[in-house]
Amino acid sequence: MKKSITVKNLSKYYGDFKALDSINFSVNKGTIHGLLGENGAGKTTTMRCLLGLSYSDSGNMFIDEQEISKKNHKIRKNISYLAGDFKPYENIKPIEYFKYILKLENNSSKKYYELSERFKLDLNKKIKELSKGNKQKVGIVQALMRNSNLLILDEPTSGLDPNYQRVFRELINEEKELGNTILLSSHDLLEISNCCDFITVIKEGKVISSESKNDLVKKTIKKVSVIFITVPSEKDIDKIKCIKNFEIQGNEIKFFISSDINQFVKFISNYKIKELETESSNLSETLLEYF
Repeated sequence: MKKSITVKNLSKYYGDFKALDSINFSVNKGTIHGLLGENGAGKTTTMRCLLGLSYSDSGNMFIDEQEISKKNHKIRKNISYLAGDFKPYENIKPIEYFKYILKLENNSSKKYYELSERFKLDLNKKIKELSKGNKQKVGIVQALMRNSNLLILDEPTSGLDPNYQRVFRELINEEKELGNTILLSSHDLLEISNCCDFITVIKEGKVISSESKNDLVKKTIKKVSVIFITVPSEKDIDKIKCIKNFEIQGNEIKFFISSDINQFVKFISNYKIKELETESSNLSETLLEYF
């Protein structure tokens, strides 16, 4: 599959602080790719480096196989960006803001009408009079109205209520169906697991996982509740590598298991069991294990 974005050994310092530590990941064309991490993990810095709003200290970045550099700004022409701290001109109306942005780009798109209708955004109320959620809608509309091939969206659903988060997911899936690529960041496990095809997890400036959602689903933590007649000791449980966590309540132990279930079955076969119940956790719980 062709790559829309490739990041190789990207590092970025702010003084003595290492914001990005030789990170590597790629984004396939026509997919929704999530950057997941806690606040301060390095998501925004990565996006700003891709856009030329901040310059890396080492490493290489490519958009559509063209290397990003200080001099090569043309490759960013078909990129739409929503900043995590989006702050539009506030003393004008959304319709004036959209028309102004499009005029600067010599873009005749009228897509903002449809997008504003779907978000129930009042185009004729001054932006400074809008709520935080409605200001965020202005940011989303300005990013989606340009018909760009690549959308880079930093915490796009911040401040949106659940109904409009759903509208946002519908819109980016429509962008994907058109063949466009979306790179979005979030610290929200549920948002990432609901809408992304690929997930890159960043922690303290390092990429600790980058793979498809399907592959991550295969790693979902299995939950097994066992009521023992003879109960294993915590010391013996700690020896079993596939048991990532456990909770003890009397004779009942709830195990959280990944990878080799056979190792777990072999372990509990050494004890007398009264009842056993299993279930699979959701993707959000699996992603939580990375943190």
